[in-house]
Amino acid sequence: MAVLTDAGGTVWSIRRRWWSFPSTLDLLGWVGDLIGVLFLILWPFWLLGKFCGVRWVITINRDGERVGKERVRGWKNSKLRMTEIAQQVAAGGYSGPDSAPRSGPESELPPGTIVY
Repeated sequence: MAVLTDAGGTVWSIRRRWWSFPSTLDLLGWVGDLIGVLFLILWPFWLLGKFCGVRWVITINRDGERVGKERVRGWKNSKLRMTEIAQQVAAGGYSGPDSAPRSGPESELPPGTIVY
């Protein structure tokens, strides 16, 4: 996770989400328990999938509000993309997921990087 402050004093945070499902379940009773058991059973397969190339979700927050979300395949590529985003924010050049250059010599994103 990276936390930095831009030239205007705005706090940015960039992190990789471990779990793609909603962070809070508003279900009560046995339905919530059933979902919890299913997650527990499915978790090893999810973890294996992450190490076999399933995309990581990177979220970009500005002053606590989400301003961007990107999916990047691979642990190393997601770390490189997080570093790139942090550099863009520090330089004042990040405005959203579409701010990444798509072609030309300045667009040298790591192989396998998918930006939405």
